[in-house]
Amino acid sequence: MDQTPASRTAAAQAVLDRFSAGDAGRSVALTFNDAPNGPATPTTLHDNGDVVRPVASVIKVALVIALYDGPAAGNLDVAEQVPLSALGETRYCSIMKAFDRDRSLSLGELAAIALITSDNPVAVLLEQRIGRAAVRDVLLRAGVADAQAHMFAGFREDELGPKNRVNAMAALDILKMFHLLQTELRYRPIITALDNNLRNARIPALLPDDAVIAHKTGSLEGVVNDAGIVRLGDRCFTVAFLCDDQADPLVTSNAIAACSKALFDLLLARDRAQSLSPQVGNVRS
Repeated sequence: MDQTPASRTAAAQAVLDRFSAGDAGRSVALTFNDAPNGPATPTTLHDNGDVVRPVASVIKVALVIALYDGPAAGNLDVAEQVPLSALGETRYCSIMKAFDRDRSLSLGELAAIALITSDNPVAVLLEQRIGRAAVRDVLLRAGVADAQAHMFAGFREDELGPKNRVNAMAALDILKMFHLLQTELRYRPIITALDNNLRNARIPALLPDDAVIAHKTGSLEGVVNDAGIVRLGDRCFTVAFLCDDQADPLVTSNAIAACSKALFDLLLARDRAQSLSPQVGNVRS
């Protein structure tokens, strides 16, 4: 028998509390709509969700939102072709090594690559075209407080590692960013890219194949993040995990996966029988 909305809310809060229990470096925030018949005010829950922590590559979502705001401002065109010779070099792995440097891709295609693979040279190129002020505008519009609504560092080689920790928000702020992502039709290509994220060892790891997860990870030394929208049919929830000072990233990744599965079972799995349309999204291995 289904739980009541009130009991599901209490159970969801207990799931979040278990994730953070005994570890002051972990934060999690959740929003979901439990109304059975139409829109209602979403429920937002968290544990340490107001604690500001490094966001790492999760901020690339705001960067790409700013790109898609560009045409409305008349200063960017997502269809513009960019020669791949404009990309910088990196000592890290980059999917762009598979492409001929003489070819071009559109800004929109490059943005999708930046989200699907978290490619840093592509993110640097996008930042150069978009500018950090536009990222700040996105975060302010999402409702992030002024002190955190900044991209202080990008993803050049000299900005990685400890220097990248200056980009910091709270898990509740990340929920606001993902809410903004769902408010405009022009952002649909961003969600499609996030649906196809190739880094699936955290939120999606234990979820069934008929779930679709539009998410973005972020990692630094000791930092293990993931945030996104988990959908089954026409129901969804949004969850953000920001974790710092983590001794073992694998243990934290597994804890994120287990927490996400518990939330899925509680909030969405009861609706699986009503989810009749096939979904295309994460392919997990």
